[in-house]
Amino acid sequence: MDTDKIKNFFVYNVEKIILAVVIGVSVFLIYSGYQQPLFTAKNDPEDLKTEANKVKLAIDLDHNDAVIVHNRKDPEDGESRIPSFDIVAETDRSASPVDQVSYEPPKKWVASSQSGQTIRRKDPLLLPPAHLVLNSIASLMSVQAPKDATYPLVDLEGADKLEKVEKPKSRRKKGRSRRGSDGEEEGMSMDMDMDMDMDMDMDMDMDMDMDMSGGASGGDAGRRFDGNFDFGYRPGQDGEVNPVPVFGRYIAGAAVVPYKQIYDQYALALSDSRGYAPGRDTPMFCDMQVRRADVTDKTVDQLVEADWVDLRWDRKLLTELAAYKWAGFAPEIVPDDYRDDALSLWLPPTLLNDYRPYAGHPLIPMLSREDIKRQENLLNAGNDEPTTFDFEGNSGMELVAPGSQRNSSSGAMNMGGGMGGMGMDMDMDMEGMGGMGMGMGMAMMGRGLDPNPPTYKLVRFYDFYSEDYFSKPDPQSPQLGRRYVYSIRYAVDDPNFPRFPAMQPQLNTLDPNVAGRVQKMMQQVTAAKKQVQERVALSKKWSEWSEPSEPVSLATTEKYFVGPVKSGTVNRWKVNDQEVPYVRDSPTTTMMICNFDAQMDTLVPLRVDLFEGAVLSGKAEHADVVDPITMEVKKLPDVDMVSGTTIVDIDGGVPLKITEDLNEPGMVLLFDQDGTLHLNDEVSDLEMYRIHSYADERGE
Repeated sequence: MDTDKIKNFFVYNVEKIILAVVIGVSVFLIYSGYQQPLFTAKNDPEDLKTEANKVKLAIDLDHNDAVIVHNRKDPEDGESRIPSFDIVAETDRSASPVDQVSYEPPKKWVASSQSGQTIRRKDPLLLPPAHLVLNSIASLMSVQAPKDATYPLVDLEGADKLEKVEKPKSRRKKGRSRRGSDGEEEGMSMDMDMDMDMDMDMDMDMDMDMDMSGGASGGDAGRRFDGNFDFGYRPGQDGEVNPVPVFGRYIAGAAVVPYKQIYDQYALALSDSRGYAPGRDTPMFCDMQVRRADVTDKTVDQLVEADWVDLRWDRKLLTELAAYKWAGFAPEIVPDDYRDDALSLWLPPTLLNDYRPYAGHPLIPMLSREDIKRQENLLNAGNDEPTTFDFEGNSGMELVAPGSQRNSSSGAMNMGGGMGGMGMDMDMDMEGMGGMGMGMGMAMMGRGLDPNPPTYKLVRFYDFYSEDYFSKPDPQSPQLGRRYVYSIRYAVDDPNFPRFPAMQPQLNTLDPNVAGRVQKMMQQVTAAKKQVQERVALSKKWSEWSEPSEPVSLATTEKYFVGPVKSGTVNRWKVNDQEVPYVRDSPTTTMMICNFDAQMDTLVPLRVDLFEGAVLSGKAEHADVVDPITMEVKKLPDVDMVSGTTIVDIDGGVPLKITEDLNEPGMVLLFDQDGTLHLNDEVSDLEMYRIHSYADERGE
């Protein structure tokens, strides 16, 4: 029999083979069951029932006599069940004192009369800054100008009053009317009340518009920008400083210093030594340095030491900039607990724009330690209900823009417009003393011990594009189109070699390695011509450099915000039983494209309708621009915006099935002029789109 016949035999007879196996197994099981002995042959049910009744009867009998006899100390009964534990004696023993001889150590700890001399002062470990975050900023800033100086926006004509957009009346479902006691239909009464309310609201809006425009509708309308949308610094108009707007670009950096860990390192190295002084032996920051490296044509891993360039914007130059150039400071939003004058530089007087994204750091709380403790106490007391804002205006809460005067914190310096008569007094001749005057007060007062030091201290710095800010090129400033990484380090006043000789610890209290280092620095100071300056420079103990940041580039002059998106017409055809969408009309979007005009020093907004493949460019007879100093709305004629940013794709705008008045949020994919892709959506850009398009004034 060949292989094919065997295969065919099994193929055609496999069911029969399985059936035969099942029958054989069943016959075997039946035969095995018949061979088992009968259960009732040895276990009669009646006998088992009788035995169970006997056991139950024996359990129910009284056995107390047998137990009592067994408890008697009769040798024949075995061990007695009466306990021999004397609870009274054991209680008395537990109340008696324990003999301490067995617990005494073989050698007792005896405090030495020379303690303090045996523990030498060491150098505390300085941990580098961490979590460096960068933001590229393009904004208007308030700078000082001569008393009689003006700026181009002052000469522009006032913007025209905007016409109100008539909204279509929403359809209301008519309910079943019921007659009241006076015979009038209640449904009609409610409709009339609603119509009257709408008319009153329209009248109030018209009155407010008339007040804002001064009752005119021509070029001298006197429109003013809504102060609720002013998220920047508001310069003072006290006459001491003449503020003018200037366009500038810069890179703002923020990092954190692990202050609590550094504080613990100070305590570990110095707190047990002789002559410990909290005013000197706690962290006292005195300086910081920032460096930059160009990574346009290389990666961060390929950087060498020669690629790093120290920023010219050190604390001394920034102090001069703030004193002689800026017209004020933006209000501080970070509590004093997490800032230090040597680490957290002042906030530039940014006009109109929100500066909060780069004023703080994600790891820095926005509440002081007292406020956090107060909230914890409220939660522990059971008042854990969240505070909600009452949109009816009955909660007593007040929403204030970050740059308004009402929101300025105690940390802000001279919010009225500049440093005034302070000048360079705060610097205490930094060039000669190296900031010695600023640190002297803190050192002489003594900071003392902090039982709960904050986890982090904020580091904040800036790198300005000088060609915009000072109208002249600077090879040391960042350049347009280049990518940079940054690294920072800080300096503390050396506790073992402080800048003030009167606070110098004795050499016999220093660790041998520290004493050798201090002796060399003392010799350098003695040999120097300017001993004070030399000691100040040597007393700065620097930390290690932080890890490089993520690459960043200078911001471009344009901004864009997505508005309403309209979906195109789509027909669906069936081809070979498959549904194929055919786009007849491409989707469109309305966007606000804004560009900084360097000549006028203002942000120019323009609303345009765009489609897929279009560039963000447009022309208009005029554009309504805001004077950031007076908050007046001006008319800028002959607007021509040219941009290389291109719309790659538009999605959304399809009507929702659940309602007729709402559409899907629109999204726009753009290829920016700096060579990167950006995805903007209608929801995220809604607020800024409405602000720059004056939607509230239009009644949209």
